[in-house]
Amino acid sequence: MKPLGYTCKYTPLELLEALGGHPVLLNQESCGFPYAERVTHNQFCCHAKAVLEECRRTGLRELVLVNCCDCIRRVYDVLEAAGELDFLYLLDLPHHADGCSRALLKDGLERLAAAYAAYRGTRFDPAAFRAAFSPAPALPEGDFLAVTGARAGAGLLETLRRRSPLPVADLTCGGHRSLPPPPEGLEGPQLLDWYAGALLGQLPCMRMNEIGRRSELLEQPRLRGILYHTVKFCDYYSFEYEALRSRTSLPLLKLETDFTPQGDGQLSTRLEAFAEQLDLRGAPAVHTARRGRRYVAGIDSGSTTTNLAVLDLEGSLRASAIVRTGPKARQGAEKALAALEGIGLDDLAAVVATGYGRSHIPFATGQVTEITCHARGAHHLHPQARCVIDIGGQDSKVICLDEDGGVKNFVMNDKCAAGTGRFLEMMARVLEVELAEMGTLGLRWETDLTISSICTVFAESEVVSLIADNHSAADIVHGLNRSVAVKTAALVQRAGGCGPYLMTGGVARNQGVVQALEERLGAPLWIGDTPDLCGALGAALFALDHVTDKGGPA
Repeated sequence: MKPLGYTCKYTPLELLEALGGHPVLLNQESCGFPYAERVTHNQFCCHAKAVLEECRRTGLRELVLVNCCDCIRRVYDVLEAAGELDFLYLLDLPHHADGCSRALLKDGLERLAAAYAAYRGTRFDPAAFRAAFSPAPALPEGDFLAVTGARAGAGLLETLRRRSPLPVADLTCGGHRSLPPPPEGLEGPQLLDWYAGALLGQLPCMRMNEIGRRSELLEQPRLRGILYHTVKFCDYYSFEYEALRSRTSLPLLKLETDFTPQGDGQLSTRLEAFAEQLDLRGAPAVHTARRGRRYVAGIDSGSTTTNLAVLDLEGSLRASAIVRTGPKARQGAEKALAALEGIGLDDLAAVVATGYGRSHIPFATGQVTEITCHARGAHHLHPQARCVIDIGGQDSKVICLDEDGGVKNFVMNDKCAAGTGRFLEMMARVLEVELAEMGTLGLRWETDLTISSICTVFAESEVVSLIADNHSAADIVHGLNRSVAVKTAALVQRAGGCGPYLMTGGVARNQGVVQALEERLGAPLWIGDTPDLCGALGAALFALDHVTDKGGPA
């Protein structure tokens, strides 16, 4: 039984089943795009590349495509030129849902039916056609989150559903297919005319003209938040996201993927922080509080450093440590604890862990995401702050705060480490200068250089070329600082951030980056004495809440 591949909700699945086909949705992520990038190019739509890879990987022999965009049309051209499929068809889809468009689609359906019937040697089965209609996927009965926007890969959907505190409904263009059953008594041309209208009458995707109807997707009384998905190198849904961000009152989290498997750590952080923002998990969980202890602690287990803050039961900072994380989060946390003088685990009533390694610290009594902890720590340090800019070892994040220090919105960088501490570490090696020296070296620049590449690897090549052209290290570092500032300011704009600004993370110690970012934002950055400890401080404050809520350790 050969599967018949398809990608679009406007594909006439019922018609193809009535002709003996077995439609299967192509929606798998790809670990890489070696074939697709050989026959297209690097900046081609990632979903379209994944379709090409899935066809090649599975040995698919039958495929019906709908020309919903230029990239899918290019997929058709590539596969037609390769000549490896037994049946390949491109259905032309009108942009409207009016009478002329329905007549045009009806003609296209007739041609497709004739071609597929000739290929399979079958005839249209009216009973099979009617039986192929199935009800639209039911929405969850209680509160739920919705994935909207561009189609989301099967792996991403599985992770979202596994990690989300609420049921997740797939309302993307790949998951919300809904056709009513055909009326009784319709046959022949009348039935096909109705069918064309039913296909076009679905809630439109962004490729269609009447996109105003898409607001119906969000008019659900139990919808608590939106996970808005976009695909790299696809503009349609990025435009809708920008419009939606300004008009919806629902909490909104943007997820952009390149149709490759997503890193579970960063995706989990975003989802858990979103849940905390929605207050879906209640107060941050601290499982146990050790009685008779004098202190609480917060541990921020990051990719580069592990930071620890210890508070007494009055909320004063009594000790701290910053150590290299190393290969394992647990070992980094143990090193940080061992670095304290006169305070050990037996002195701690509660320990809250945050950061990417928060789930791997066995002596922690609870965990909270770094988004929520940075917000809490920032509000404690500088209550006037309304936007936190954190540049860590391998990620950057911007967190918008309300007047009470709650998270209004946040964005994080994607997989690339450009603009982070790791980026600056790599550039320091190329320039053969100490990382600490880079903090002030760029302040002595004379020639204003521009590092145009945002990719770490390409930026390294660009720096090597500038060295070969005899530019000074100070000028190059200044160019790198500006590059980091441009990328970070773009994150601030994406988040809708506005001052007063507070900067945290190890890169906040780099005076050159701070100065370049202040120029870019047109506003000063408030930076505390220990910007590395903001997340750990927030975690410690959550631990203190639990101890004091329990009436203090007895």
